[in-house]
Amino acid sequence: MHHKFFAAAAVAALLLFSPSQSFAGQTHACCAANSAVAEVNILSLLPLDTDIGPAPASRQTAEVWFKRPTWVGKTILQGRFVIEHDEERMARGEPCTHVFAFDNREKPMAAFHCVHLERERAGQNTVVLITMPNGWNKLTEFQFAGDSASHGYPKVR
Repeated sequence: MHHKFFAAAAVAALLLFSPSQSFAGQTHACCAANSAVAEVNILSLLPLDTDIGPAPASRQTAEVWFKRPTWVGKTILQGRFVIEHDEERMARGEPCTHVFAFDNREKPMAAFHCVHLERERAGQNTVVLITMPNGWNKLTEFQFAGDSASHGYPKVR
């Protein structure tokens, strides 16, 4: 177990100090005029609790670090969190995406009904953020490695 922890820490450290990929040439029409769009590789979107056993196929979790204040819906988050997407909650009509504090998965910091977006299959877990004029970020979508669907934050008009 300790070997897995040290391996995960080493991967996280390597990715932390490596340059992030740009969102080369792709901009969202709604965001192009007001802010820069950046795709953030979530270095720490690592599988969680692998020693407990695999998560049910309907639930996916990943760890994320928000280095700057980041709007997730009506909540501002900064630091280490867990994004969880649950298909069973979605089938019951409940918010399918929950964002928990990394060290407390009892009560979500944010929860929302995601919008499924078709994307190319992701080689790694990613989160797409837009940078707002005040320098804060806003989560627009996230995608788990190996999936061809992304989970977007619903747009409010």
